[in-house]
Amino acid sequence: MATTPSPSGFTTAIRAYFGLSQRQLARYLRVSYGFVTHLEAGRKELPLALVTRLLYLLQQLPPLLGQGVPAPAAPGFYDPLAPLPPPEPGLAGAEQPGPVPPDPDPLRRRLRDTRLRLLVQGQQLALFQRRAAALAHRHQALARLQAAAPPPDPTEAAHYAHWLAGLAADLTCDEPNPAATAAARLLLVARIAGLRAEVATLTAAASA
Repeated sequence: MATTPSPSGFTTAIRAYFGLSQRQLARYLRVSYGFVTHLEAGRKELPLALVTRLLYLLQQLPPLLGQGVPAPAAPGFYDPLAPLPPPEPGLAGAEQPGPVPPDPDPLRRRLRDTRLRLLVQGQQLALFQRRAAALAHRHQALARLQAAAPPPDPTEAAHYAHWLAGLAADLTCDEPNPAATAAARLLLVARIAGLRAEVATLTAAASA
């Protein structure tokens, strides 16, 4: 079968712009997941019969690769770590197992423990926010794919519609309860705000 040079850079750009996994792109191309893996690693070439299908998605990318609209800016998120106070000297290895030397001053001990809780919960919130950003990106990309004109060939148009339905189902599986997830994230933000206020109060008291 005649082939064209492997467009591994194009498939990577398509997946990044639309938030697709290799398996999702494989379903669109009607090839195996392993084939896409080899394609992006440069070990396979894309058959000419599939080039048109790939070009349809490529054309929806923004310039310079396509004629689509630019991706919207990533949503802004509450930054739980920006104004964190410096850790206590004994906290540099706090994530490593081992006993923490006792602090004879209860106020400083509570300040140290509260700072550590703030750090841990701030890291949890950062993970929440990265996942939320990735899901928001996928929702926006799906909306752009759904708004695009379908392929002119009826068979390809039916396949495209079926593929979009699969992407929507994937999103539902990955985020089965968006309201509960958002509520948990907001609760964590509130807890971090409370811990930050407690750290500020304890720091002032310890410095008095």
